[in-house]
Amino acid sequence: MPRVSTRPARHLLEHPAAVTFAVALVAAAARLPGTFTQPLSQDEVASARILHEPGVLPMLSRVARTESTPPLWYALGWSIHHVGVSIVDVRLLSVLAGAGLAALVVAVGRRVLPPAAAALAGLLVAIGGEFVAHGHELRAYELLAFLTAALAWLLLKELEAPSRKLEIAIAVVVALGGLTHYFFGFAAAAAFAWVWLDPGARRVRKRAILAIAAGGLAAIAYAPVLLTQFHRDRFWWIGGFRARKVLAVPLRLFTTVYSGQLVGLLLSVVFLAIVCAGCIRLGRRSAAGRLIAALALGPVLAAGALWSAGVEIFALRNLIEVGPAVALAFAAVIAAIPIRLAVVAGTAAIALVGVSTVAEQGVPTPPFAAIARTLVREGWRPSEPVAVLGNLFVFRSPLEWYLPHTPLLDAARPRAVVCRTVFLVAPRRLRRRLGGRVTTRDDAGRFAVTRLALRVPLRALHVLRRAAILVDAADAPPCVRAIRTGRLAPIT
Repeated sequence: MPRVSTRPARHLLEHPAAVTFAVALVAAAARLPGTFTQPLSQDEVASARILHEPGVLPMLSRVARTESTPPLWYALGWSIHHVGVSIVDVRLLSVLAGAGLAALVVAVGRRVLPPAAAALAGLLVAIGGEFVAHGHELRAYELLAFLTAALAWLLLKELEAPSRKLEIAIAVVVALGGLTHYFFGFAAAAAFAWVWLDPGARRVRKRAILAIAAGGLAAIAYAPVLLTQFHRDRFWWIGGFRARKVLAVPLRLFTTVYSGQLVGLLLSVVFLAIVCAGCIRLGRRSAAGRLIAALALGPVLAAGALWSAGVEIFALRNLIEVGPAVALAFAAVIAAIPIRLAVVAGTAAIALVGVSTVAEQGVPTPPFAAIARTLVREGWRPSEPVAVLGNLFVFRSPLEWYLPHTPLLDAARPRAVVCRTVFLVAPRRLRRRLGGRVTTRDDAGRFAVTRLALRVPLRALHVLRRAAILVDAADAPPCVRAIRTGRLAPIT
């Protein structure tokens, strides 16, 4: 059987610019479809409202009031929107950050790994599930990952050839990162610890520490707002400490395979062990490798320790910043095994991540715009309740955004008074349970929007007992009681 020549692939890998550009294109291609096809989600609606503010000060005020992150991404998005770019098209900011992130991973990887392994790490980030999911959102997460990778790249360049320009760039990136997401502080702290403790970084220690500290001071200036945001209890949904979620972070950044099952825990532990092995291998080889190891494990350990101490801030999306270093650590293990096995393992890893991402992106999002249009077409008025068989927090903000005049929708509880007309939004398969109460019905994708004519109170209907009831705050009917306190109160 003739051997397959590997010369074309090797020849391509000898051109780093071409490989980097190709990986960036893959990343952009993976993110672009969702940019223009997915409706705005709950969190994205919060961002859209910020971008819609008429001035800089109202925009910053709304960030402080409704968000749990600093204002840089919102300021960028607001500026882009107010020069004529539509709110949906501002999602391209995350697409660009994702393409730049994948390119930076390849560039960083070529300093600590063989070219093929660096390309593998870049591809994993380009098509990884969490990166693709946030790579077409009106949110700051992809920019957070990009700035973390930029910090690693600049520190490695500083390690090779220190210069004042690089130190200024490091300070700027640290400041931008700190003003993008508070979890960037964990990455900056890991980098600071590496510079302070690693013998291989001794010759750049003072200069790099000053650069990181200077950038950190700019971000710390926003600390009073941080405390205000933290005390608004935006993190109640995280709950108590669970070690399983901490262990699962490296794998869950790339794939959701068996994430809710025992086998998922086992796979998470195995993958974490592989990443740790990669960190050890990188750490033994060079100071640059030890920086990658610190950025892969340091933020997860720090955030997990705070969570175990009762600070409920731990969430997978907040730790997207460790993904680039995790991919590099995994690629380091692949690079250490025989070439034929490495090719098989690398190909299998890309295939598994790609299939998982396609499957995850294939899960249909409720067509909020179509549901809102159908409600209006069926005669919905602000004085009539909308019952949704689904998660209140998933539906409320998008329906507010897509309904005419963007009404403020409250959660509500039914009273012992009959609502003559109620609109039900539910999966189409539940139609049969409604019996003869249906006045009109129309479809919005896989959901049915049904107008119900009732003769009994809402709470007497078995089919609506698990429904979330939404009413316009300005025109609530007497058959329901709006809830405007606690966690069900709308964020305005």
